[in-house]
Parts: sequence; C-alpha cells; structure tokens
Amino acid sequence: MDARTRAQELYRLALDDASWLPETLTESRGWSATELAEALRLLGRLGLFVPSSDNRNGWAALSPDTALRNLLLDEEQHADALLAAVRQTRSALAQVVADFQPVHARELSSVQMEVVTGVANVSATLADASRRAEEEVLSLHPGRALPAEMVEAGLQRDRHVLGRGIRMRTVHLGSAAAVPHMTAYLRRLNGAGAQVRTAHTLPLRLIVVDRSLAIVPAARPAEGEAGEIAAVVLRGETLVGVFRGIFEHCWSSAAVLTESATESPEGDWHPTGRHRELVRMLAGGLTDEAMARKLGVSERTVRRLVSELTERLGAASRFQAGVCAVRLGWLDD
Repeated sequence: MDARTRAQELYRLALDDASWLPETLTESRGWSATELAEALRLLGRLGLFVPSSDNRNGWAALSPDTALRNLLLDEEQHADALLAAVRQTRSALAQVVADFQPVHARELSSVQMEVVTGVANVSATLADASRRAEEEVLSLHPGRALPAEMVEAGLQRDRHVLGRGIRMRTVHLGSAAAVPHMTAYLRRLNGAGAQVRTAHTLPLRLIVVDRSLAIVPAARPAEGEAGEIAAVVLRGETLVGVFRGIFEHCWSSAAVLTESATESPEGDWHPTGRHRELVRMLAGGLTDEAMARKLGVSERTVRRLVSELTERLGAASRFQAGVCAVRLGWLDD
C-alpha cells in the first residue's frame, strides 16, 4: 500500500469515526509510525486534516470543498502579503530615486563633450584652453610637421602660457622634429621653459589642460573625401584622467630633446630608433600607408626605409629583414 492509498483509508476512517485513534492503524492494520506520519502529512498538506483539540487524535477531517476554500483563502492572503511587500518596495525605490537621482545627475553633468568643427573654431578652442590653463598643459603631436606660419603662431601662444608660470610638457614625432623649421621651433620652445621630448610613434594628437579638459581630433574624412577638421572637447576629471594616463605613458618612453634628436642621421649607417619601430610595425603586418601615418612621413619614405633595412641586413624580403633584426636583438628593449 502506498502513501496515497493509506491517506485515503485514513481520511475514510476519520469521516466514519472522528474519534479514531492512532492505535487503530498501528495495531489492528499493521501500519508503522512512519507510515501513519506520512498519511497525516499528506492530508494536512491537502487541507483535509486540520489540527483540533476537540479530538483525542488531535485532528479534524474537513470536506474537500471546505479544504479547497481554505487553501484558496491561504493563497489569497499570501498574495495580499506579497502585493503589500511589492508596494512597500516600490515606495522605497521611489524614495531612493527622489533622494539620489539629483546626486547622480550632478555627477553626469560634470562630464561634458563638445564637437568643434572647422579650422577657425578649432583654433579658437585651443586659444581659449590656453588662456584657461592654471597648472599644466600636456600635448602629443603625431603626424607630419605643420606649416611654418602655424608653428610660429603656436610658439607665440606657448610663450604666453609659459610666461604665466604654467608648466608645459610636449612630445613630437622625431621625423617632424628633424624638419628645419620644426627643429628651430622646438629648440626655442625648450629655451622658453617647456619640457620637450621626441618619439618615433605616437597614438593620437592630444592636448590636456590641467586635470579637467582634453582636446582630441574627431574622426577625419578619408583622403580624397570632403569634410572639415573637427575636434572633440572633453571636460570632467574622470574622463580627462584617462587621456592624462595615455600622455604619461608616451612621455615616459620618449627621448629628451637634444641636438642630435632634431637632426637627420648622417654618415655611417646604424639602426636608429625609427628603424626599430619600423621593424615592429612590419612584424605587426601594417601597410605602408599605416606605417607612414604613424611615423609622420610619406609612403615613399617608408618604402625607402624598408629598402634600406633589407639592403643593410642583406635580406631578400621584408619578412627576412624582420627575422634578421630580431636575431640582432633590435627589439630587445
């Protein structure tokens, strides 16, 4: 006999004799105490048996209709309690929004982004940023050398900033620094009190003013496509801090400006930092166009440098030149 059958037999017995005793089942019918407990538990779960002090056995049998109504009533009470808890939680969440949303909104408002389009507007933005500087101006300058007239105008602005006691650190591409008018500009800037370094590659053009403003270029139109120069102006210490970190990484690996740093290598050939950087980019599978952009030189210059590498290393291909350079330890730094 399974538990369900025993429960049915016990229920039938209770309907016939409300004063039934457990001994009736354990002694006369041979049920174990465990089997009786299982039957009572099943009937109680179905609501057919409820505790009662009026009967010696401690239980009262209810009709299926009554048991069903009681079960539904219990579920309704549980649902009411759940709805009350939901309303209480909703009220608490509304209070949280009312109390803390203004704080969050103020935090979001501290981070601002503005896109400035057009050469004149970008220049005005740079001039305004220089005037607002209070502690330090940081800058990265990838790409080819700017025209002499733009460099001269920039020098006047930089001198004005330095004259106000503002610290200035700047990193330029070594290839651009070797251009005569850029060489003169960087030396004059260094003489005015700025700290100048050069690097073989730089990740992006960047200007950071103090700890609250950064200016980076917006996406440029592809070569041959129409479009104006644009810059993104970012405000807010958290976001600007990311760009300060980029600058510091570039600064730590850049070379201090020296006389030789702004001159093109002449005389006996030897592997320069530019050659080593070229080997890294070749190993990375970059195209001539991409390498030229990173080094701030023309594609023709890149091809000349690659040809120079392969010839000096006695290699028959770019790949073989890269292998030879690795064996010579050029990338061991």
